Amino acid sequence: MKKQLFSVISVMTFSMISFAQVGINTNNPQSTLHIDGSKDNPSSGVPTATQQLNDVAITSAGNLGVGTIAPTEKLDIATGNVRIRTINSNIGVGGTDRAVVADANGILKTINFNSYSLFHARLAANQAATISIITLLFATPLSTSPYYSYNTTTGVLTFNQAGNYLVTLQASFANAPVDTQLVIGIRPVPDADYLGRGSHYNAVATSTTIGELMNYSTLLIIPTAGYQVRFTAAPNQNCTVLATESGSTGSGNVTNVTIQKI
Repeated sequence: MKKQLFSVISVMTFSMISFAQVGINTNNPQSTLHIDGSKDNPSSGVPTATQQLNDVAITSAGNLGVGTIAPTEKLDIATGNVRIRTINSNIGVGGTDRAVVADANGILKTINFNSYSLFHARLAANQAATISIITLLFATPLSTSPYYSYNTTTGVLTFNQAGNYLVTLQASFANAPVDTQLVIGIRPVPDADYLGRGSHYNAVATSTTIGELMNYSTLLIIPTAGYQVRFTAAPNQNCTVLATESGSTGSGNVTNVTIQKI
């Protein structure tokens, strides 16, 4: 009996040293440590994807696989949910903590939604508006993300991802005679009907430093990546769209656009 036990121990020791692989519930380990939960793996060859679903494996690189014997990340779960039973006791901090998302391959990553989805730009300079539809030219965005690409020369904004976007367009116009009406809007590229528009009417002539302020908000449903728009102004009389206003209460930006993916 002692000889038999010694022989078994010797064989196991030799196998572990030779192959550096340990199998639990399987004589056919596929990684450094391989546990076959249901003991349904074959005696030779690689287990099928279905057979691996109840397996746990640790590779020589230190990757842990659950439901897969070939993990490519430090923790690689083939399918199923992850549960942390006491997670509600660890409350996050809004504004500084990051959100956890999964990419197209299921790999978890963190992003800061506060800045990631936002686009904001200010009018580059005072811009003359004639009795026609002009494209408002904004300066380099103060805030943007991979969702958007903006051409400061043409004024064309490209959406790099389909989805729903909340747009707020604000403008101030001056050097405007009485009864001037300004329409601001969003038009597709190539040009077609407005995607959204709003208007403002002034009853009193305006100066060069203080204008009539207006803003318009709408929801854009962008159908495909690469969809393009431009932001426009269209007065019924010649006027000036102001980049900034200055007066007794101070000066600052007045014409800008803000977009939020929702």
